[in-house]
Amino acid sequence: MQKRPVSIAVLNHKGGVGKTATVAGLASGLKQINPKFKILIVDADEQANIKTIFGIKLRDSEGSLASILVDNADPNKCVINVREGIDVILSGGRKLRDFNIKMANFPRAEEFMRDRFKNIENYDFILLDCPPALSLISSNVALYANYVLIPTAPDLLSIVATKATVTFLDELESLFGHAAQVLGAVPTMHDTRRNMDLDILDDLERLADSGLLKSGKCFSEVRTDAKFKTAQVRRKLIHEIFPKSNVAKDYTRLSEEIIEKIKELENTASSPKLLPKHEQNSELRA
Repeated sequence: MQKRPVSIAVLNHKGGVGKTATVAGLASGLKQINPKFKILIVDADEQANIKTIFGIKLRDSEGSLASILVDNADPNKCVINVREGIDVILSGGRKLRDFNIKMANFPRAEEFMRDRFKNIENYDFILLDCPPALSLISSNVALYANYVLIPTAPDLLSIVATKATVTFLDELESLFGHAAQVLGAVPTMHDTRRNMDLDILDDLERLADSGLLKSGKCFSEVRTDAKFKTAQVRRKLIHEIFPKSNVAKDYTRLSEEIIEKIKELENTASSPKLLPKHEQNSELRA
């Protein structure tokens, strides 16, 4: 029997909050927890930063998210293997913009991805890197994914954007009867030496405590670390090159917290069992 993947959209309609970094760091952290995990990264941002991070050449691809959505290409034929157990589907760059324009007037165009990706199953996790806009493609991702993780940079506008992202999900659920569930917000680029960062962290925790993140939580912060940028320049995942760095530890901890949060949500009556069986009833590795 094929596995049902847990799909997590990394979404915030504000740019510069660390969405792509969170996707890469989370992929690295999940593999650190369990090297047997199979992970698919889907780049849903026309800026195509995932391609740059992994050093993917366009000739390595037979298709992209854009060709899946616009031309009905088979997603299984569009995957590119970038690491053992990690595959990528590229965004298609500017062609993805065509989807937002050409398909906007199609009936239920917001659910194209949900239909096209229904046969993608043989992964433990699907991580979706979303664009910095609440667009048609963002709607597609939010209606396809099981969960949403909201990266939040240490500034006031990011807090406002985090609230707007939750409202966006509420509106989709009202219109379509379903939408991705909020896992929570993760403070990114955190510097414990700055009082502002601590204030923003307090604001996020208050959002979670007051229920403004729905059933989501405020995850432990990911600290700012120059080693992460070095890893990107060298086209490496953080655990491959700096496994003992603060940011590597932070992404391992974030991955553990996310798995625990999913377990918590799955224990509610309305949530399907999505986690791989070897994670549903086992303790995470310390």
